[in-house]
Amino acid sequence: MLTFFLALLVLLINIGVHLFQMQAYYPALSHSYYGVMILAVIYARPREQNILFGITTVANWIYVFHYPTRASNIIIATLYPFLVYGIIRIIRQLQIQRRSGAEEIEEIHSVNANLEKQVRDISTLFEVSQAANANLELKGLFQRIIEILSERLGIYRGALHLYENGKVVTSVETVLGLTPAEMKRGTDDQMEDIRKEVLASGKAIGVPQTRQPRSTIKFFEPERVESKDIIAFWCIPIIVEEHVIGTLTIDKASDEFSAADDRRLLTIIASTIAQRVKIQQTIDALVESERMATLGRLVRTIAHEVRNPLGSIRLGTQLLQYNEAGSETQVNTDPNKVQLSQKEIQEYTAIIIKEVDRLNRFVEQLLAFSKPAMQLAKEIDINQLLDNSLAICRPELEQRAIIVATQYDANCPHVNISEDGITQVLLNLFYNAIEAMGTGGTLTIQTRYEPEAKTVHVRVQDDGPGIPLDDIPKLFDPFYTTKQKGTGLGLYISQKIVAEHGGNIEIDPNAEIGTTFIMSIPAYECRRVF
Repeated sequence: MLTFFLALLVLLINIGVHLFQMQAYYPALSHSYYGVMILAVIYARPREQNILFGITTVANWIYVFHYPTRASNIIIATLYPFLVYGIIRIIRQLQIQRRSGAEEIEEIHSVNANLEKQVRDISTLFEVSQAANANLELKGLFQRIIEILSERLGIYRGALHLYENGKVVTSVETVLGLTPAEMKRGTDDQMEDIRKEVLASGKAIGVPQTRQPRSTIKFFEPERVESKDIIAFWCIPIIVEEHVIGTLTIDKASDEFSAADDRRLLTIIASTIAQRVKIQQTIDALVESERMATLGRLVRTIAHEVRNPLGSIRLGTQLLQYNEAGSETQVNTDPNKVQLSQKEIQEYTAIIIKEVDRLNRFVEQLLAFSKPAMQLAKEIDINQLLDNSLAICRPELEQRAIIVATQYDANCPHVNISEDGITQVLLNLFYNAIEAMGTGGTLTIQTRYEPEAKTVHVRVQDDGPGIPLDDIPKLFDPFYTTKQKGTGLGLYISQKIVAEHGGNIEIDPNAEIGTTFIMSIPAYECRRVF
């Protein structure tokens, strides 16, 4: 249309010159052709520009042929094509530069948009990975992931299903701020069939917004989805070590995100969840393995610790039974039969009692595994408790000629403890010291109050051979023992009991002689009622 009006303008100029006898003004009027061509170059297509260029050039030469004696007209007609051609080249060059600049600006905007998208995606994935690394259970982790996606992508609903042997073993669903109508969106009444298809194929699918029967539903591969308008939500497989173990059913993101954006981000998030599930499975397997190994060690310990005393008890009982039967006979005709003396009977009876006591202590140690130490806590004087515990050990201390040296801090406050639990700890430390010293030696017991830390320290020291440095780090491990008849449970259970009281028990590696254990317990704080 512009070309038509410009051509009409050229025609009107020429007609006006001839009708109104304005030949003398033609050189001035012909300069308007330059304006015509400038407008054509700026606004018209190249083909239309060439048409107007031809029309104006022919118009100039027609005027030259009509008035051949006018030299100015010949000069104008001769120079016009060259000047117009130069003008066209300059304008086109400027247009090219302008388009190039616009394209560069557009490319910069596109790059900036892509960078913003990448930063947003990386930020989203970073938050998801932080949530995965946090100490959260699977339900809490999935809740956090949906919260992140709701803020970043506009996703407000998701469901995670983990399968084992074709059956759902874990099901987690999170919905944030959706109305009942929004929650009915999609083919949720056919979700089980959809999940089974994803489990079987191992491929993600886009579920359409339809309520048709299952046999007529057409699912979409994410790679082939160009517009998300037809998609209600995505169903993505959870893959661990090339095995599909579950599905992630999740809403599509807001419209500002393309289907490719959804596919990329949600696939990575599904992979993150898969890694978390794999880690949890590994931890569970290790825990189960360790539990079975511990159970095996426990069974072996029980068998060993029960069998040995039972053998001694059985032998002593048989001898006593044999002696009783021999005493009832009037005449002893068998010279090989030896009658036990009263002293020997007492020795065998003492063995039986000792082994029964040993079995009883072992059973008490086993019960300590599940018995809460703080169940019956009360305010107790630690110095008095030490004296009471020493009284229990007094017969064995006297029998072995072991001297007891006590150095109690008179300023020690009371402690809030289970009397039975801490007594068990103290007896274990005392008996360990007695066995280490054998016959003779000194058992030193000290108490000290540390006001700054509000802690009471109990120090139990013997002057036995001590413990090798290599064995010290393993002393509190269950079933670890350096004694021939030890169970390896005493120090482990003692540490467990003291830890339940908010304290700790440790060995002093700097002790000059023997072995020194230090038990630390928080002091009891009296609360005033106003």
